[in-house]
Formats: sequence, C-alpha cells, structure tokens
Amino acid sequence: MIQFKSFNGLTSLVLGGGLIATNFMSLNLLARKDSGIPDISKLSSTPYSSIQIRSETKPDGAEEWMFNSKQHDPKLVTTIVDDSKPTFNGGVKKRYTHKQDVAQFAIYPKGQDGKLSADQIACIEKMAQGRSNGQLIADSASVQVTPAIASVPVVGPVLAGIFFGQARKQIGSLASEAAGQWNDC
Repeated sequence: MIQFKSFNGLTSLVLGGGLIATNFMSLNLLARKDSGIPDISKLSSTPYSSIQIRSETKPDGAEEWMFNSKQHDPKLVTTIVDDSKPTFNGGVKKRYTHKQDVAQFAIYPKGQDGKLSADQIACIEKMAQGRSNGQLIADSASVQVTPAIASVPVVGPVLAGIFFGQARKQIGSLASEAAGQWNDC
C-alpha cells in the first residue's frame, strides 16, 4: 500500500492523474474518424453565411450525411424604411424606401461606376496602417505585463494568452478608428 507523508502529495497525484486522463480522452476523440470533433475553423464566419447538415438512414442501415455550407447567403440584403415625419405646416411627410444590395461583409460607399475612389482607397489604407501600428503598441505593452500574468499557477499561461490576444485586438481597433477620424475618413 502506498502511503503519503502529506495531503499535498496525494492532491498532486490525483490532479496529475486527472490531467493525464483528460489528455488521453481528448486525443481519443480527435483520433476517431466516425465521431470526431468538427473543424471549427472551416465553419462559416460572416453574418450572411448558412450551414445545413442532413442525416439520412437508408433501408439497408447505411447512414448518409450531407453537409451544405453557403457563403454570402442570402446574396441580397433587403432594407425597408417606412417612416413619417411632421412638417412645419402641421402636415406629415411620409417616406417609404425599399432597397436591395449585394451582401458584403464590409460595406464601403462606392465611388463612380461602382468602384472605390482614390480618397476612399487612401482612407482604407490609413485605417489599416493605424490598426497595424496599434497592434504593435499593444505588443510592446503586453510584453511587460504578460510575464506577471503567466506566473500565476495553472491558469497563468492561459490568462496571459487571452490578455495578449484581446489587447492586440482592442488597441488595433481603437487605433484604426482614430486613424480614420484623424484623416477625415
């Protein structure tokens, strides 16, 4: 029989055994082809996407799975505006607008002939440059803070990674907005 001199030794053994067991369970789930975990990175990522999964069992017992993914579905985005505003002479001005546009993930106003103007392209470049500069600033600030967070036992490295990623994302977004406003975009 194994005897432990302290409760800490038993706790360490139980926690270590649990971590090893969860790692084997995860590897087992990922290794199975039949019931593996789907690849999340390949699922649709825009608000105009749709996914359909269908299962069918045939009379002989065989199962057939169909996976259908559509990007930019629906292809048209319909905007309907129906409002009324009072006028100065006491009447009511009614406005009804029915507009259909092709779905875009990022919508920029179009210039002449359905193309972006030189000013709009310059604004997009300035905002992208602001985002990358903001991410660079976030990286330099995170380098100072991340080791302190990572030194927290067990969850420290996870928290440090989350902090580092969120800092880059948030400061990059703020810098992009500031660059757009600074350049009158």
